[in-house]
Amino acid sequence: MDSLIVDLYHEYKKNNGGHICYLYNQEENYINNAVSFISAGIRNGDFIFLLENDRNLRLIQERLHKEFSTDQLSNLLVMNNYDFYYAQGNFHPHIVVSEFLKTLEPHLEKKTSISTWGLVEWREDKEIYEKLAEYEQIVDKSVNEKGILSVCVYPAGKTPGSFRKALHNCHNIVINDEEVMYLS
Repeated sequence: MDSLIVDLYHEYKKNNGGHICYLYNQEENYINNAVSFISAGIRNGDFIFLLENDRNLRLIQERLHKEFSTDQLSNLLVMNNYDFYYAQGNFHPHIVVSEFLKTLEPHLEKKTSISTWGLVEWREDKEIYEKLAEYEQIVDKSVNEKGILSVCVYPAGKTPGSFRKALHNCHNIVINDEEVMYLS
């Protein structure tokens, strides 16, 4: 799949960005795909915004540092996903998207090619799936308007079928560890 993620990267870059949902099952495949996507972005000269948990981040950065120089990695901005999504104490879709766009704004102004990869993890909250669906709808509109390539990643085993339907409604494509489903 990691070569497929690179193919998708190039396909969507030609089409001025897009919004991809990745529902992963296996941690090793996930790390391989994240590294492949980020590597493709670095080679393309993108500004890359990575939202990731600390455990995965260590593995991803280890591999990237073997492949790229510090200078090449200077266009990679890394933030802890939990700190980013819950900066206000709770998950607030409009605030999260506003911070997302504020982070990217200097690069948008320079017309820099931008790619993002965000692992979405959540706390127990009876309204979380409604909030996540709202967040994904806002992100979808924003990334498509601004020509950003954005991959939103969810653990398949923790993502209920009812929420998957909402994800299908606001992504151009849904992938998992084995297959690709084009939605629009």
